[in-house]
Amino acid sequence: MTTLYPLSLFGNWLAGAGEITIVFLMALLLTGIIAYSYFFYKNKQHQEHSKLMKKKFDSYLLRLNLNDRELAYIMKLTTYLESEDLKYHMLTNKRTFSDCANALAGKESPPEGLRAELEKKLNFPSKTVSANYFSSEELPVGMPSLVILSETAKYSAKIQENRRDSLILQTKKPIPPLREGSPLNVYFHDNQKIFTINSNLLEQKGNVISVSHSLLQSQKRRAFKRKRVKLPVMVKLLDLDEMARHSYITDISEGGASLENPDFHFKRHDRIVLYYHIDTDEGFQIRGEVLRLSAKGRIIHIIFLDRDLTLRSRIKTIVK
Repeated sequence: MTTLYPLSLFGNWLAGAGEITIVFLMALLLTGIIAYSYFFYKNKQHQEHSKLMKKKFDSYLLRLNLNDRELAYIMKLTTYLESEDLKYHMLTNKRTFSDCANALAGKESPPEGLRAELEKKLNFPSKTVSANYFSSEELPVGMPSLVILSETAKYSAKIQENRRDSLILQTKKPIPPLREGSPLNVYFHDNQKIFTINSNLLEQKGNVISVSHSLLQSQKRRAFKRKRVKLPVMVKLLDLDEMARHSYITDISEGGASLENPDFHFKRHDRIVLYYHIDTDEGFQIRGEVLRLSAKGRIIHIIFLDRDLTLRSRIKTIVK
């Protein structure tokens, strides 16, 4: 009696199969090989990226020279990140750092002054009374506000929470039910200046409403003269070892600028650095943060983080 091994059985079956069946099986096998190879490549790419971001995070921590208390606080903040790959991003992006710090503050109170000390060490721009705010994303929790529905319907409120994608306001008395997406005018004040945004309602629960973020309109902001230009610049992420990309500034003021987003590389809340050369011998660089994107991501709008008077005077020469 002849013993047929599985491989022999498969060979006999294949020999008797039709040509279409064989082609289908070969295509199926090839598809499986390609899918596995792609999965293996993406997984390896992700692992390499994770190793790189961990290395950058560890290296940055060493450069900061933190004490045990500060280091313990940082490690607690990282537990509120969606991914460990965002640890380095948290140390270089104030919005991400603030989101984690606010989440932690909801569960425990850190030692007094610790958060401020770390923000200073991380070189985050501080916001004080009469600070020059440019977006509602920068407004501090607790700031007084006024929600205006009409000339006769005005509701006192305060900022309860400032999230990455929305601003949460708590009014002193409930606002009548509104439709989602309803336009709202909201005013804020910091004892010296008044800011306003044209926003939209995202969600309403009693006297707590969620509104969309917007650029601020204020006396200070309107004082910045904007000029439409086309200036060649090089731009890269701040504190990240990468090649600078070529772009063009499309309009500029003393407080910020709009520029083309090369390869759709930059996103909201990224901290970047611009390199601009007035001529072949003289130029300057300035740090900024991406507030928003427009034109389907092709244009980024930034505020300048540097307050150096020399830089400001150079920008004035461009805006004139």
